[in-house]
Amino acid sequence: MPLHQSDSIILKTYPLGEADRIVAFFSRDHGKLRGVANGARKMTNRFGASLEPMAHSRIQFFEKENRDLVRIQSADLLDSPMKLFQDYDRAVCAGRLIELVDRFLPEHEPQDAVFRLVRVTARALEQGCPIEFAACYFEVSMLRLAGVFPDLFVCSACAKRLEAGDERFLAPGLQAVLCSGCDHRNATGILGEVVELVWWILKNPLDGDGGGVDRAVRNLHELNEYWIRHYSER
Repeated sequence: MPLHQSDSIILKTYPLGEADRIVAFFSRDHGKLRGVANGARKMTNRFGASLEPMAHSRIQFFEKENRDLVRIQSADLLDSPMKLFQDYDRAVCAGRLIELVDRFLPEHEPQDAVFRLVRVTARALEQGCPIEFAACYFEVSMLRLAGVFPDLFVCSACAKRLEAGDERFLAPGLQAVLCSGCDHRNATGILGEVVELVWWILKNPLDGDGGGVDRAVRNLHELNEYWIRHYSER
């Protein structure tokens, strides 16, 4: 039974018996896992705050072949989420990040890009990045990594490359883009400021508000929600 160690993001915890917890965590090296932390529900336990949701912790765990649950040996807190959870709206946003990671990622598959995205978004929220923009940035990035976010810069009908300022439309079903020169009679228009916001997200790290206007952020968030539902129903 090998002992593994990996930096991890805590997703959720569940009570187990009178003293233990089941912990769902996203390991940088081993992907999404679930494990048992013995004694984690006791008033005095060796884990402290290292198993709180959104905590960034270095976890040591044993893994047995053909077992769904690993056994968590220790967890050292690297970065506490307490600053996030001091603000209700930022705590809700952090919970949404956890929900999407849990929904999108299969178990036992390392996803370093997603791991870095979660850490960057959490740090931006702690540093005062506008909540709606941080959530929108995370959604776009997560959908792209999952292969769900449509390419807004290539026409799906004629393969024409589209610049940020070009007119474009979403084909029925909202899964593909059409340029103004192709048949778009039943398509849906996209606000130019939404396209500019997506372009900014694709080209820049999350370290500010990106200059995104409120209407563009709201509109893009609504589209993201549609694509998230589409992914969940596949």
